[in-house]
Amino acid sequence: MNFKLLLSIVFQSVLFALILFFVSFLGLNLFTDIINNLVALFIIMFIISLLISISSTLEHDRSRGITRFFVLLSQFLIWFSMMYLILSAIIYLTLMFIAIPVDYLLAIYIFIIPIIAIYGYIKAHTIKINEHELFIENLEEEISILHFSDVHIGSVNRGKLLRNIASKINSVEADLAILSGDLADGSCPIAIDDFSYLKESNIPIIFTPGNHDYYPGIENVIKAAEFAGLKVLLNDKISFKSLSIHGFFMASVLKPGVSIKNSEDFSRINPDELNIVINHFPTNWEEFKNMGVDIQLSGHTHGGQFYPIKFLIRGMFKYVRGVFKDNNKYLVVSDGVGTFQSPIRWGTNSEILLLKLKKISN
Repeated sequence: MNFKLLLSIVFQSVLFALILFFVSFLGLNLFTDIINNLVALFIIMFIISLLISISSTLEHDRSRGITRFFVLLSQFLIWFSMMYLILSAIIYLTLMFIAIPVDYLLAIYIFIIPIIAIYGYIKAHTIKINEHELFIENLEEEISILHFSDVHIGSVNRGKLLRNIASKINSVEADLAILSGDLADGSCPIAIDDFSYLKESNIPIIFTPGNHDYYPGIENVIKAAEFAGLKVLLNDKISFKSLSIHGFFMASVLKPGVSIKNSEDFSRINPDELNIVINHFPTNWEEFKNMGVDIQLSGHTHGGQFYPIKFLIRGMFKYVRGVFKDNNKYLVVSDGVGTFQSPIRWGTNSEILLLKLKKISN
């Protein structure tokens, strides 16, 4: 381990320890005088943070059970720290106007956040299939497409999630499945067989990478996806029944991929065809509509995943979650089937969308 890496681990550990220390101090200070134990409290938080930082660093080289445990622990600690910081702020503000008995405060601290965590964990690990009908002009035959996004296979989400996805795919009648990015997470390397459970799908799966798929090496992700039987569609086009399906990685977030300004990258989009575009980011819908795209499939936002992040995401993106329609053209933004960071959902679904393409009746 070189000096620069060691310095980075120590810096991360101190920073995380300070966050944990501050949140712990705010909470404990409501119930007891901890002024004389501040040093001990910080040391405890630093040791926890150091173990987490070391584990996270080791995970980037090779995934192990023990390091995955500490990475998972860190994600829970981050979520709990955020929630308890918000709860503490609310309580301190409330106490300025209303006296609350200590027993009530203790009950609030013991039960509210853990109950939300249990609910959110169950919610994140329960895949729902949400059905929508899309009415398309010049549709030759009705087609059912399963759309999902943001699986985030890495240190937290593993093979069990992929097996559940394959099971859900096989539980409904559909012609095709489309995965609109972030199959990988980037928290650990991707091995050739990491996505192999998706081989259990009874229908073809088309996959267009997202930004997180570049973090563990896009070549590794593509090889593992192809080993699992997925058709990787990256800045290219494929025909399926009466559909022309295009997969792009837009350069609005990262350098690799294509730019909407480079018209030659989109020369394969024929406005006379029935076009579906897979674009991980829920952006550039106006441009794609003008090119003759009937349906854009996106993800990336996770629908906000949980409160209060949902409010932040709404400020960052115009289209956050759901199905949007304009002149019989559609943008479909998935909540995602996996999770990023904390494996918790609150106010969103772990979802696979069943899109039933219907003919417009004359």
